Amino acid sequence: MKDIVLCGEYSKEKFNFHQHEDYEIIYYSSGKGKINIGEKIFQVEKGNVIIMPPFTKHGSISQENLRYVSLLGNAGGLIRTKTPTILKDNEKGDGYSLLQMILENRYDNTEFANALSIAFKHFVIKNIDFTTQIELTIDKIRNTIINNFYDTTLDVTELLKNSGYAEDYVRAQFKKLVGKSPIGFLTEIRIKNAVNLIKIYGNSLPLTEIATSCGFDDYIYFSRQFKKLLGSCPQEYKKSI
Repeated sequence: MKDIVLCGEYSKEKFNFHQHEDYEIIYYSSGKGKINIGEKIFQVEKGNVIIMPPFTKHGSISQENLRYVSLLGNAGGLIRTKTPTILKDNEKGDGYSLLQMILENRYDNTEFANALSIAFKHFVIKNIDFTTQIELTIDKIRNTIINNFYDTTLDVTELLKNSGYAEDYVRAQFKKLVGKSPIGFLTEIRIKNAVNLIKIYGNSLPLTEIATSCGFDDYIYFSRQFKKLLGSCPQEYKKSI
């Protein structure tokens, strides 16, 4: 069976829920919006690619002229993921270029369009390896947090937004692979370093200065998080060592 290629713009009023018997590859060609997959909502934008397995109920809604190109058909064994996967096109936009060629030839040269469809699926597998790529992305975010935990201006949300994936998706994947949410991981790193500084410099440095040097610009918040993780506030911990 040849692939069916669809394109258009999503409604701004409501999610248009539907499902397919075959795999669907959705490419968001412009704008911003949201997609609802299994009652979970993810932010999407131009350049995002979604691999939608068969019989997965989903629907998108536009916020800023969200347009799409959709490739629907038999994956031919090339794509085997059983869970929806949100990806991003490469910097050159090669995925979009392939889809544009498919659109231009889908009526006049169907055999060529079908060959291009297969090429696009290979492109997804080869250039956007959703298992390896997301692991590399999470590792990069994790290392950025570890190397910059002391920076009070470090913004975890910005790290997620700039990851190349939908923010909610990469946050969920971070928790899945690391075992903690990104902000939870950052907080734990900061508190662990504060503990070490208290042990070494507790008698010579004020606790407020230790908090700041570990990335906390709010001492009250630091104290609460410290007690949450260790069971005692910084002052009590200092007295106990």
